[in-house]
Amino acid sequence: MLKDLCLQKAEFEERAENLLSQVQGNPHMMVAVDIEHFRLFNKIYGREAGDYVLDHVADCIKKLVDTHGGMASYMGGDNFSIIMENNLKLVEELEKDILNGLEKYNTKVMFYPIFGVAPIKDTTESVVGLYDNATMALSQTRGRYANRIGYYNSEMEEDLAKELELLSDIQDALEKEEFTFFAQPQCDILTGKIVGAESLVRWIHPEKGMISPGVFIPVLEKNGLIYELDRYVWERVCRWLRSWINRGHHPIPLSINVSRMDILSMDVCGFLKELMEVYNLPKKYLKVEITEGAYAESNGEIDKVVKNLRDEGFIVMMDDFGSGYSSLNMLKNVSVDVIKLDMRFLDISEKEEENEKGIGILESVVNMTKTMGLPIIVEGVETKGQEKFLLSMGCRYIQGFYYYRPLPLEQFEELLADERKLDFGGVRCSQVEGIHVRELLDDNLFDDVILNNMLGATAFYEVYENNVEITRVNQQYFRMAGIAEVAGVGQDVKLWNHVRDDDYIKLLTLFEQAYDNPDSGAQGPIHFVRTDGNVLWVYIKLFFMEEREGRKLYFGSLVDMTDLRVKKSAPEKTLGPVADWTEEQQSYVSKHFDELPVAFGVAKLFTDEGGDSIDYDMIYVNRELAQYYGGNNDRLKSRVTLLFEAEQSIVPKAFHIAYNGGVEEIYTYSSLSNRYLQLTLYQYDQGYVGCILKDVTHTRMNKDALDQIMQSYREVYFINLKDNHCRMIYPNGENMLERGNYEELVNRHFGNGRILTYDEKNVRKFLSLDNLKVKLKDKEQITYRYRRSTEEIPDEWCQTTIAVSERKNGEPKTAVVMVRSIDAILKEEENKRQQNMAKSLTNMAQGFFVYEADSEEKILYANPKVLQIFGCKTTEEFMELTRGTFRGMVHKEDFLRIENEIQEQIHRSDSHMDYIQYRIVRKDGEERWVDDWGHLEDNVEEGTPKLFYVFIKDSTDTINERDKDRLMNLNRYY
Repeated sequence: MLKDLCLQKAEFEERAENLLSQVQGNPHMMVAVDIEHFRLFNKIYGREAGDYVLDHVADCIKKLVDTHGGMASYMGGDNFSIIMENNLKLVEELEKDILNGLEKYNTKVMFYPIFGVAPIKDTTESVVGLYDNATMALSQTRGRYANRIGYYNSEMEEDLAKELELLSDIQDALEKEEFTFFAQPQCDILTGKIVGAESLVRWIHPEKGMISPGVFIPVLEKNGLIYELDRYVWERVCRWLRSWINRGHHPIPLSINVSRMDILSMDVCGFLKELMEVYNLPKKYLKVEITEGAYAESNGEIDKVVKNLRDEGFIVMMDDFGSGYSSLNMLKNVSVDVIKLDMRFLDISEKEEENEKGIGILESVVNMTKTMGLPIIVEGVETKGQEKFLLSMGCRYIQGFYYYRPLPLEQFEELLADERKLDFGGVRCSQVEGIHVRELLDDNLFDDVILNNMLGATAFYEVYENNVEITRVNQQYFRMAGIAEVAGVGQDVKLWNHVRDDDYIKLLTLFEQAYDNPDSGAQGPIHFVRTDGNVLWVYIKLFFMEEREGRKLYFGSLVDMTDLRVKKSAPEKTLGPVADWTEEQQSYVSKHFDELPVAFGVAKLFTDEGGDSIDYDMIYVNRELAQYYGGNNDRLKSRVTLLFEAEQSIVPKAFHIAYNGGVEEIYTYSSLSNRYLQLTLYQYDQGYVGCILKDVTHTRMNKDALDQIMQSYREVYFINLKDNHCRMIYPNGENMLERGNYEELVNRHFGNGRILTYDEKNVRKFLSLDNLKVKLKDKEQITYRYRRSTEEIPDEWCQTTIAVSERKNGEPKTAVVMVRSIDAILKEEENKRQQNMAKSLTNMAQGFFVYEADSEEKILYANPKVLQIFGCKTTEEFMELTRGTFRGMVHKEDFLRIENEIQEQIHRSDSHMDYIQYRIVRKDGEERWVDDWGHLEDNVEEGTPKLFYVFIKDSTDTINERDKDRLMNLNRYY
């Protein structure tokens, strides 16, 4: 049993020295024994199971010592020491013996015993020094899947010193926020657009520059600090997402990496939910990547966490599929949203004969994931050949150097700023599958007749020295050319025999384009001459295949578009002579349109033989339109021609569209009158076009209504994107105030402090004319948040919205800029978050308190449950009872033990957490036992004391007498 090995420090050293003095000349060794991740074991299985494990290890060690001699001692926690004869086989037998007792706890979670062995060369050497050497050797085995016995050598001290120095640098780097993350985009092969990105940690050292993750991550994993770094990165990702949204952008999802140890060490789902609430982020913007190895080693805990994450709305991805634990059966059993396939899984070679095995495996994976409705992202794609291969296999999404390397945030933001490169639909599984070449070549699925009808007319071409020859064609091509298939076999068929002479140069150009663009090929219409003399209008698409002995080989598909062209042309033919208006028609329009408060007229069109409009006459003008130009129709026509001079290429097309039944609008700006006009054309009757002319410079609005709309805005401007002119509409309200050059206005606002310079580069970019022209081309409005100064508030958040007010030929011409204060809204949201947190702490079922981690240990906060545990009714009573310090909360006989246990656990913990048990004295004098879970604050500003956040629970009714005795005995040790 464990108590049989419990020795006081002095007793252990004395007995060990006596033993060593008796074994001189007989080789012995010091062995340190530890249970890896034992704290997590207690968390998962409970302290009762943990006590069982400690007793089991103690029994195995005692049996070894009783059988083979030597001595052993329990060193506290989950640590043991043994002095025994130098026989490594005995250590291996001890390992097997211990593992046999842990089988029911599923050792795949790596609750393994680990050993450090230090040979005793000098029996007079300090026992403490020998144990330190053994623990140093033991530390080298952490995280191993095999060879969990470490052997001490003198070089370890130097390596350990370097490792400790690196750990110290890492801790400093975390405090100074030298760690950041890069983002590597994930792309849709079909469109090239970005659908998401993976966040990858980077260390930017102020003196050493970029430090590779391969240097610091293994050290963090070995020492249990990777959990701390992961939390740091997750928070930075969420902070950046919030910043990106606040700057007016629509984000794409970012993924974070979650390890098995993260899941076993903390409440990952709860922590991520808290981040989402703190930064007010929709969960769809954060994807969680969990390595495949975590699933392979899971004892059910990881499956439960994954389910919770998905239930909460997070996207969960299995990362690194195929990196070492690959199992098609695993795909069937896991519950994830996306599979990330490691390109190394295939080890694709340029030699085709070496790829068959990898191809077969990939096909199995792809087919199974499609059946399950799981999309795949393939990472590690570095070449064009790999991309083409993956596309042929039906893989749609890739991540790798071929598209983008991991990008610093500044470059990543520049990339995301152009939303035309983004796909906000996310990663999805294709519902309609592409046809692959292997399927078309499968004799079991297709015969020649089916394949010919599927492909249509196709041909293979050879091009050399401006000569073009067909080498092979299918049945459909023979039919298109009007050649019997039998007659065509063996003939030297010249392509230009079927292409009209005036298209021959055009066709050679298409071949050149296909050669320059092997992926997309080239396409265009040509006139195809049949053997019977009929001319077809054929659309040809060409793809370059390869080059042999100076001859370029192409594949081409041809589609007969003759019928479609005839049908398309039919409506555009002339409608015949247009009859003159009768007096009845003239009377009708006068009756209905003369008093119309909109300028209206009717034009009679004249067309050529092909049906294109070549001229028009205004045959009717109402009074509103006549007022513009004095009622003279000829003058009106010349004025319209002058007015739309810059749009002369558009006006005839607009008339032609209206003539054939469409509706067209044209906008123009008159620099002389400083007014904007809209001309709307539509088919009034067969051969006649209705014309509506409107002045759209100002939209008349009721002043009260305008004030109501504008009262929530600080300022409203009207800008002309074409001539860079700006006017202020509001807050003056009476007239539009001239502000002149818009870009100079932006400069003035930065210069006089109206716009604060927290994010000057991005604010300037957003407000620039070039950006507005690009962003408003496909959107009606865009929005951005930034900081500004007003007379009322020197530093406030504002939201600027820029909306298109007028377009010209689809391009944004004028826009309205609306600046609105959102400072009160953001502050209200922050206050609500703080109130909700305070409410949660007050209503918490467990006791919770906070104190400063310095010599005074001052208590800063205690919730009502803590007061209840101490028998106090008010906070004042509690503070008086405890003297306002953590020291005052702990029974005086327990305090020295507690102080030492806290420091030891905090130093060893990968998250600066501790679990301790001690007594308290209530206000009524009653002694009670409590369980205490504490967390030391990670990152604080220099000079500011760190805080302990502590949960406390009354355990008087649950703690057993054995534990009480053990803890009381430990008090004497300290």
